[in-house]
Amino acid sequence: MEMLLLWLVFMTAATLVTFLLAPTEAESIVRKRIREVRLRSADPDAVEEERLAEPFSRRVLLPLLESLSRQLERITPAGMLDKMARKLREAGNPITPGRLLFFKLALAGGLAALVLAFAAPGLLAGRMSIGTVGALAWTLAAGWILPEFWVSRLGTQRRAKLARTLPDVFDLLSVSVEAGLGFDGAIQKVSEKFTDPTAAEFGEYLKEVRLGKTREEALRNLAERTGLPELKSFTAAVIQADLLGVSLSRVLRVQSDQLRTQRMQRAEEAAMQTPVKMVFPLVFFIFPAIFVVLLGPAVIRLLTTFAGG
Repeated sequence: MEMLLLWLVFMTAATLVTFLLAPTEAESIVRKRIREVRLRSADPDAVEEERLAEPFSRRVLLPLLESLSRQLERITPAGMLDKMARKLREAGNPITPGRLLFFKLALAGGLAALVLAFAAPGLLAGRMSIGTVGALAWTLAAGWILPEFWVSRLGTQRRAKLARTLPDVFDLLSVSVEAGLGFDGAIQKVSEKFTDPTAAEFGEYLKEVRLGKTREEALRNLAERTGLPELKSFTAAVIQADLLGVSLSRVLRVQSDQLRTQRMQRAEEAAMQTPVKMVFPLVFFIFPAIFVVLLGPAVIRLLTTFAGG
């Protein structure tokens, strides 16, 4: 029993390490294409030697991980997959939904195996305490929830980066349109001048337009991918300006001014919340240290006086 639990813990840890070191979907596609190009012009013996020279994780574990991920995607309900895909899309697609499912199951199984390993003496004696059952339930829940929390955290950070750059993006769009560029040409300038994730999102918009989607569809997809209310308002304003024939430069200028006003209001709100947030560290960390420094010598003198008396 103990050997089986140790084996489960070892396999779970190895799987998690492989998962964390696995390349992203974009990197996997690039490596696959490079490998295909090499296969077309390389000698078969050299190709086989190159494959054997690759690390064990890339030759065996990563293909196994991909296969298991695809199997999990097949048996998972479509609604759950769509929800996970939407969260991953907002986070920048760091992994696929299948890999996220596998990570959740592996983490939950590994934590549960650790609990069972610690409770092995009682289990071998035929006893399972309520504490063990509770710890097992908590570890299973934590293993299932923590990966989603990680994805949500990435999405929040990504949205914050986008929100900080949006006023500058709208300024550049307005100046470019006023200089005579079309709307898509102005967005091309944005994708060139800004870094990720702003460049990636607007570059995806350009890619969809070039593949045949209308501007309205591409803008709505942009707002849906990011999940930012500011971009939803921007897309609605641009679509309405297209329909009514309003000047895009004026709409973009108004959107930029509105975003700057909202950013100033958020900064003022955060500044007003600072005193409230400082109460906890003041009461539990700073005030005790001050009391020790101010009252410590007096307390020591009183104790010495009473002990001598």
